[in-house]
Amino acid sequence: MARTISASVGTGGANRADDVHTAQSMLNQVDTAQGGPAPKLETDGKCGPLTVGAIRQFQWVQFKFSDGRIDVGQRTLERLQTFDQAPAPAPPPPGGGILPQVVVPPGLVPGPPSPSSPPGGSAPPLAPGLSPLRRRICELALAEALPQPAVSDLITQREDNVTVRAGWRRLKQYFDEGVKGWTQDKWKDKATLDGVRIPGKRVPQGPNSGVSWCGIFATWVVRNSGVDTQWRMGLGPSALQIRFNRDCKPGDICVMEEQVHHFIPISIDGDQMVTVNGNSTNQAILVKTRPLSSVRYYYSVE
Repeated sequence: MARTISASVGTGGANRADDVHTAQSMLNQVDTAQGGPAPKLETDGKCGPLTVGAIRQFQWVQFKFSDGRIDVGQRTLERLQTFDQAPAPAPPPPGGGILPQVVVPPGLVPGPPSPSSPPGGSAPPLAPGLSPLRRRICELALAEALPQPAVSDLITQREDNVTVRAGWRRLKQYFDEGVKGWTQDKWKDKATLDGVRIPGKRVPQGPNSGVSWCGIFATWVVRNSGVDTQWRMGLGPSALQIRFNRDCKPGDICVMEEQVHHFIPISIDGDQMVTVNGNSTNQAILVKTRPLSSVRYYYSVE
C-alpha cells in the first residue's frame, strides 16, 4: 500500500518531520528521468532547499508546472504514490488532464528562449575542483533556476480570484530568511505583500524605488549553503569580504559593472561565465552567460 502524509510538505507547508521523511523517501524512489532527485535526498526529515528543489523537479517533469509543495489529496502526492506502489516500471508523464492555469499578465510578453540558457532546461556542468561549499552554492542556485524558474512573472496561477506569481511564496521566503531585520510584520503592508504576490510588482523600498531582489536571492543561496550571512538593505551581504577586482570564483556573489545587478557564477572559462541570476528578465531566476569583464566587484564566500 502506498504511503501518505498527514500535512503539507514543501514551500509554506506544515513540514512535520515524519511527513518530510516520508516525502523524501518517496521522491528517492522516482527514477531521475521521471523527475527523481540526483543525487538522492538525505531522508533526515528536514525540509531544506534540496528537498523543495526535488519536489519542484518532480512536479515539472510530471506536470510542467511546480510550486514546490506536496499537499494531502492533491495530484503531486497521488503521482508520488503511484511510484511508491510500483516503482518499476515508472509511469510516464501525463499526456492530458487539467493543468493549473498559466496566465501571462498584460504587458508581460514572453520572448523566445534565451540563447544563453542551457538547451532543454538541463543544468550546465559545474567547474571542476570546487570546494564543497562552492559546489553547494552552485547546485542550490541552479536548483532554483532549472528546470523551471522558482520565481517568474510569466508563471502564474489563480488564488482567490487573483492572478499571482506561482512562486510567490518562494520569493517571500528569500526575504524572510535572507534579509537582516526582516519580520512578518512587514507583510501586513499590502504594497509589500503585493510586491511578492502580484506579477509585475515589486517590494517597495522607498517612495521612488523598489527592492532589487537579485542580491537578496544570491545572499539567500549562500546562506542556505552554510555561510552565516544576511542581506543588509543598502549595504549588501554581511560577513563576506568585498573585493574590487575580477578574481571571482564559482559560488561568489558578483556585481555587474554597468548596473547594480548581483549574480552567482557557476563556471568561468576565460572571459565567459555561466551565471544564475535572480530578478532577471521578467523578474525570473535564470541561467545566463556573461563576460567576466562585466564584473565590477564581488563578495568572496571563502
